[in-house]
Amino acid sequence: MANSNKIGFTCGDILLIPDFKEAVVLAGANGLHRPINRVNVMEVPDVIDWVRPGEFLITSGFPFRDNPDAISDLIPELAARGVAALGIKTKRFIDRIPERALEAAEKLDFPVFELPASTVFSDVVRDIMERVLVQEARELSLLQSRFQKLSQQLLHGGGVGEILQTLDEMLNNPVILLDDEDHAFLSPQAAQAVEQSGSPTDWSRMRDDIDLGVSFLTIGERRIRVYVSATNDKYGHCLLILLEWNQEHSVVDQLTIDRVGILIGLEMMNANARKEVESKYIDQFLQDWLSGRIVTIEDLKIRAEACGCPLEEGHMFYAGVVRWISGKPAAKQLQQSVRRIRSRLAERNIHVTFLEGGLAFLVSLSPQEQVYGAVDAMIAELKTRFSAEGMISICLGNRVQQADQVCVSYNQAKKIQHISAICDLRDPCIDYVRLGVFQLLYLLPDSEEVAQFRDRYMVPLIDYDQKNGTMLVDTLKVYFKHNRNAKKTSAEMFTHYNTVNYRVERALDILGLDADNGDDLLQLHLAVKLQEMRPAEDGPGNRA
Repeated sequence: MANSNKIGFTCGDILLIPDFKEAVVLAGANGLHRPINRVNVMEVPDVIDWVRPGEFLITSGFPFRDNPDAISDLIPELAARGVAALGIKTKRFIDRIPERALEAAEKLDFPVFELPASTVFSDVVRDIMERVLVQEARELSLLQSRFQKLSQQLLHGGGVGEILQTLDEMLNNPVILLDDEDHAFLSPQAAQAVEQSGSPTDWSRMRDDIDLGVSFLTIGERRIRVYVSATNDKYGHCLLILLEWNQEHSVVDQLTIDRVGILIGLEMMNANARKEVESKYIDQFLQDWLSGRIVTIEDLKIRAEACGCPLEEGHMFYAGVVRWISGKPAAKQLQQSVRRIRSRLAERNIHVTFLEGGLAFLVSLSPQEQVYGAVDAMIAELKTRFSAEGMISICLGNRVQQADQVCVSYNQAKKIQHISAICDLRDPCIDYVRLGVFQLLYLLPDSEEVAQFRDRYMVPLIDYDQKNGTMLVDTLKVYFKHNRNAKKTSAEMFTHYNTVNYRVERALDILGLDADNGDDLLQLHLAVKLQEMRPAEDGPGNRA
């Protein structure tokens, strides 16, 4: 790709200097675009330890007068050190440059110049450095003018969008700003490039795929070079990305992105401060809505509109809470994550907040939509956000028709959370349907009669297990869980099929129950469920 705004003094520009009119490029012509920033004279064999990237290295050939082939070994080392080019004066100490050296330079696109014997090195240094310094002054002037223009634009109220548009025009390449919530702000050319790619872009994955400085990125089917700079914002999570889409980046383009990152960082800090205030208002609104503290539907509509959560006509509502089965993050970590989770899920009408020490949410859906799609999105986002944390389960209240009834669904979700924790249910999503008989058992009063019913079946088995080191109670729990399927029970308990059957028969014998009597098995099943919810005390001294 040709760069219409070439910046920097390059190896090709050497041939334009009058003192070099008789110089010849013997090899590496494909590398004439290499920039030169200084000149160094080599008249000692160990110069490799002193060269710097971007140097034009010139020599009279004196170090190679007895061994010209040493140039062949030197060229790959010079290229590896970033030296721009090598100029060798011939006819005085060496007649010609070895063919092997030129082949090595050609393979590396490393320019090798043959300088005439009349070349005066002091003139070469002066001529090249004059031009390098003039070019650097131009670059600094261009950089300063760009920065000044963008500063004025920001001071006069221009936002991030206008700055990106100006950068787009200045650099003739697309520019992308990725904020700390993985929202992308696109310059006009960037928006066009993303649209032409024909596939959705996962911006959070893009953040993981690129590094600061020069990197590579895939947009659609095109693999391109990019320059990535971190903006100077409070959090350090915003990235400014320049795509090499139309033409190559110059050093000044990269410096422009770095300098402008400071301005954009200040603007993003202001934007984040506003977002934090807005987030607090939204949190308060969602907490009041879920808790039923908003008295009238009119107030609810006004506050929903103000917080960017307008109530859709005909929509139904679900409320839920997140239950951490293990590894619950600290409350502060959950609070800090709420805003980002909410912004990621808002387009699916899922509104998340921090309430009563955990994450709560409500979902607004049209009658045609299924709530489980929203639940799956919620679970996926939480697993992404807390990948190193523990297992989660979504406790979902029943659907309500009116917005002012959301508190009913929320209270149901809290009850489901409590019951599922007591019964150790670990399904990804739990509602009243999944609770089954646990819902009815939970509603039973904590009375002496209920305890006696449970203990009539469970205490003899507990005593037997303690005295004989058996697992009758645990086997019954798994046996009923799998609908009295001995094969599945044996697989989960890593024991033999016949062992499961023996344990079940032994438990029925101890209790005097008939395996063919459906009522006997139902009562035992209920007793096992009650034991899971309200464990009987161990030992005969605690029997009812």
